[in-house]
Amino acid sequence: MPRIRIVIVGFVALFAAACGPSGASIAPTIGPATQAASQAAVVTPEPTADPCAAANLDTLTAGELTIGADNPAYPPFYIPDDTKPAGSVWELGDPTNGKGLESATAYAIAQQLGFSQDQVTWVVAPFNNVIQPGPKSFDMYLTQVSYNADRAKVVDLSDGYFDLNQAVVALAKDQISKVTTVAGLQPFKLGAQVGTTSYQYIVDQIKPTKDPAVYDTNDAAIQALNNGQIDGVVADLPSTFYMRDAQLTGGQIVGSLPTAPGQAVEHFSVLLDKGSSLTSCVNGAIAALKASGALDAIRDQWITQAGAAPQLQ
Repeated sequence: MPRIRIVIVGFVALFAAACGPSGASIAPTIGPATQAASQAAVVTPEPTADPCAAANLDTLTAGELTIGADNPAYPPFYIPDDTKPAGSVWELGDPTNGKGLESATAYAIAQQLGFSQDQVTWVVAPFNNVIQPGPKSFDMYLTQVSYNADRAKVVDLSDGYFDLNQAVVALAKDQISKVTTVAGLQPFKLGAQVGTTSYQYIVDQIKPTKDPAVYDTNDAAIQALNNGQIDGVVADLPSTFYMRDAQLTGGQIVGSLPTAPGQAVEHFSVLLDKGSSLTSCVNGAIAALKASGALDAIRDQWITQAGAAPQLQ
């Protein structure tokens, strides 16, 4: 059957040609349409948008960052201008000039978030109001807000931008100025601003034999000290420098108070509305400023140069 034999021989020859001497198969030819479809399937992913870029932040006013501060704005946190700007609502320090621990810190955070100085707006916001629950008139707030677990239940509190201790300021002529221990403060009448960790330190740590006096502002407490109604004022250490140097005649910092046993070192936090979408971005900005040394430089310029205070035991 010659015809069948020829067909079989032809098939074997075709198979051998396809496999070749090495046994490797010949790849099929890809037509233009198949190649185009293959290329279309390779999609370059879009870069992920930075949620903390200024343009992506959900601020009260688009393209602006609104920052709140109490009024008066006290040095060394907010520093007065040599000449008060016309129409300024600010008493004592002026948050808008970038001078002082908290003004400089606020602008540094704003810059880290991508806001220029002219994109920052300041508003007056009383401390006693902002630590309460409810909508805020600002995106973030800086006025010596010490972190407090109970406070953090109703507002957002950022990571710390400044560590501190409480301190006692008095008049050098009074007996309290000779005290060297926390226990030595117990016989004296002390005062502090309402709603502050300063007042809480008096109650929980000093435990004086006389009920402490509570005031709406530190100014009122200083006035009571000048009037002889109290023996000393408890406030954060940086504030007592200003009280001693600018608000009292013959003032003296009795001493810096130790951190309460079992408590973390006290720190100031940026305050934001509860559940604010900005909180994580503010924490990121603070972390970057710490890593770069910018916060250390701000502290050294506006606080360290104010001088040391004795440590009460």
